[in-house]
Amino acid sequence: MTQTASAARARRAVAPAEAARALRQMLQSRREETQALFSMIAGVASTLSLPELLRYVVKLCAELTGCQGVLIYLWDEDRGRLVVRAAIEGYEQWVGRFSLAMGEGLTGWTALTRQPGIIRDNPLADPRFEYVPELKDDRFQSYLTIPIVAPDGRLLGVITMHTEAPHEFSDDDLTLMETLSALFGAAVANAQLYEQQARQVRVLHSLAEASHAVVETSSLRHILHRLAATAGPLVEADSCAVLTLDEEGAHLGVEASWAAGPDGTGTPPTAIAAEGAWARLLGATTPVALSRREHREAFAAFEALAPRARAALAAPMRVSERVVGTFLCFAESGRAFGREDRELLSMVASQAALAVQNARLIEALTERNVVRDFFEALALGEDQELGLEAQARRLGVDLGRPHVVTVFEVTAHPMGFDAEHTWLALRQDLAGRFPGSLSTYRDRTMTALLRLSDATSVERLAGRLAEAKSAYERPPDLLISAGVSRVCTRPQGYPEAFEQARRALLMGRAVRGPGAAVSFDELGAQWHLFSVAQQQVRDVYQERLERLLEHDREKGTQLFRTVEVYLECMGNSKLAADKLFVHRNTLRQRFEKIRRIAEVDLSDTERWFDLMMALRIIRLRELAR
Repeated sequence: MTQTASAARARRAVAPAEAARALRQMLQSRREETQALFSMIAGVASTLSLPELLRYVVKLCAELTGCQGVLIYLWDEDRGRLVVRAAIEGYEQWVGRFSLAMGEGLTGWTALTRQPGIIRDNPLADPRFEYVPELKDDRFQSYLTIPIVAPDGRLLGVITMHTEAPHEFSDDDLTLMETLSALFGAAVANAQLYEQQARQVRVLHSLAEASHAVVETSSLRHILHRLAATAGPLVEADSCAVLTLDEEGAHLGVEASWAAGPDGTGTPPTAIAAEGAWARLLGATTPVALSRREHREAFAAFEALAPRARAALAAPMRVSERVVGTFLCFAESGRAFGREDRELLSMVASQAALAVQNARLIEALTERNVVRDFFEALALGEDQELGLEAQARRLGVDLGRPHVVTVFEVTAHPMGFDAEHTWLALRQDLAGRFPGSLSTYRDRTMTALLRLSDATSVERLAGRLAEAKSAYERPPDLLISAGVSRVCTRPQGYPEAFEQARRALLMGRAVRGPGAAVSFDELGAQWHLFSVAQQQVRDVYQERLERLLEHDREKGTQLFRTVEVYLECMGNSKLAADKLFVHRNTLRQRFEKIRRIAEVDLSDTERWFDLMMALRIIRLRELAR
């Protein structure tokens, strides 16, 4: 610190009584000067508007020191730089656009050390000085920089003054500017606090209005436009765009836009591939601030939306872990979007994401109900007011083309299984494999009307369905069974087709186990057993085997399954023991228990067919319960 500055600080640090006496003497001897001083203090304290305050301080500093140039830099926490926020006439174009790093030049040195800086002549010879061509400061000879410090000790900024001719800044100049700097510091801190609180009030008011609008309307476009019109002014953007991601996650579409002026937005494309810069924005978990200088690829992508933008703020629209779009704000001035802007846009983007998700849920439920009603009418053969074929055409289905009814069912699933997510993914997969198809789902079952191409036979279809569903299975924890009807080409045949698909599902699961994909034609004569299984009359073999099944339930044994496997193995004891994971001696012991409990002699080969039919009927009856 210079000797002059030390002396000034020593003179300032006096006892209150001494200061009061000096002030009274000054008031008596220099009435005009003190009135001017009080007027100046009143001017500094008269406004809470930060821009007005800074403009007043610039003019005041110029008048007091006779300097031709005065700039006020304020510390920008988000950018980590000193940014010009006010300037004397002739330098206004640099307000908000020119900045210095901490320690850069004489201004940065003052910010770093919190000490006044003085250069009386030949600034290029001073190591603290840094020539800035943009400011054309090569014509200035003398410089004075004063730190602006808040009452709590925070650095607020720096006042930089310079003259064209060499100027000897006196002790009085330094004392006056240091004294006024403390006054400026308190005034600037109050103005910033007021500005921050006023903005918070505006934010809360605007968000409340936007929330009210969201509740009042069911139009997604209107909701998103209202949110864009709310966010834009709050973050001081020139334009905003809200883009939603399609269900497949492949393309973005501009759902709503807003501009502060009549020509603030470009002509949005109908669809934008969610790749490259867009994919990176969608993958972000928090809002991202971008500048044209540092993010050229992103701004090339933004060109159609905001061709004149120099800065952007992008917030991902997320519901839990699912991304539904991105919320973009653009600035043409190149202003840096700060922490408060990011927090604000994050809140608005969350509201937008919920609006998109709710709209999609409502749309899906409406569509699902329409499709479900159509399927019910088709299954019952009801030709409603509109007519089945007309309803089908409205849903994009041509009943004159060959279709099959397919019923899918989750027959094994882990804890916390998300059935809706699985059915949505499988439905999209089937729509790609079988164009012109239709499906609906509820709980653990999905029903689909699959259109067949000329090259697809029912025999090949079961294999294609098994391949499609395998992508969503996790054996043995998650298995999906499927039953397929015969081909149907006229509306009158669909009631029977729905029943065929249901029987194929049940019997395929009983005969081949969970996770099988079976067509009705594959069942052969076994489908007749399904009808028998619905009857209450039981033959003697059904009664005996049901007695065995009841014993298994009570005792925890596997005697019924032993009979089933032994008959499937055509009486091969070694193969049956291997399939049951037991020793052959254990198998013989089970045969004796079966004979004693159910009066079934497995050595009697003439009764194997009767027992096999009884087993199949009981299995089908169990599934139909």
